[in-house]
Amino acid sequence: MTRKIFAMVPARAGSEGLPHKNIRPLQGVPLIGHSIKPALACPQIEETFLNSDSNDYLEIGESLGASIYKRPDHLGRADTTMQAVIADFIRAMRASGKELDAVLVLYPTYPFRSSQQLSSIVAHYCAQDDCDSLIGLKQPDTHPYLCAKLSAQNSVATFVDYDVDRYYRRQDYPGCYELTAWAMMVNADRIDDLNAQLLSEKTTGFVVPTDTKVVDIDTEMDFVFAEFLLERGYAGA
Repeated sequence: MTRKIFAMVPARAGSEGLPHKNIRPLQGVPLIGHSIKPALACPQIEETFLNSDSNDYLEIGESLGASIYKRPDHLGRADTTMQAVIADFIRAMRASGKELDAVLVLYPTYPFRSSQQLSSIVAHYCAQDDCDSLIGLKQPDTHPYLCAKLSAQNSVATFVDYDVDRYYRRQDYPGCYELTAWAMMVNADRIDDLNAQLLSEKTTGFVVPTDTKVVDIDTEMDFVFAEFLLERGYAGA
C-alpha cells in the first residue's frame, strides 16, 4: 500500500541563539532551503511544507517551492514542543481535506541531507509493521563511560554505573547511540501517543550512516563549519 507522506520543515522566527538563523543564507541559500530542496526531489514525498509563525519566513519558503502552513501564534513560543506543532499540522491538513499517513520532520538546522538519504529514511519507516515514530541514531561524540556527574558538594561520580576497577579499551565499551533529529518521522494516526520527544514504545531507530556528517546548526561556529564543508564540496550525500 502506498503511504501518503508529507515533509514538514518547522521554522519559528524567534531563535534566541542565532536570530533568524532559519532564513540566514548558507552558501547563498536560506537555511530552510537546504531542507526544502531535497524534500521536493524525494519521490516518496507527496508534498513539502514550511511550517512557521512568520509571514516573512512563509514567503521565503514559498519562493523556494514549498507549500506553506502558518501555525497559530501560541505554537511559536520557545517552550513549544514539536509534538504539539506536528499534532496541530496534522489536524489542519485533515481539516482542509488533505489526507496523510506520516510526516517526515526536517529540522532546518540540519542542512546536510540528500534526497537519496530522505528516501532511505522513508523506506526504513515504511518497512516497519507497526510503528509510531522514527528517530535518528548516531554514534555519540562521547561515550557515557567517559561522562561524569558533579554533585552540589563538587564530588565527581560516573554518569552511568559500570565496573570502575576494570580497564576498558574503547572497543570494550558497550554499544550505544545518540538520538538525533537528523532523521525523524511520525505516524499521523499516532501523534497523540508520542511524548514530547516524539518517542513511544513503538519508535523505530534509523542509524545514520557512519560516513554522514551530522551538523546541527545552533551557534555561530556551527554556521562557519557548515560553510566550510560546503566550500569543500560536502553536500551530505
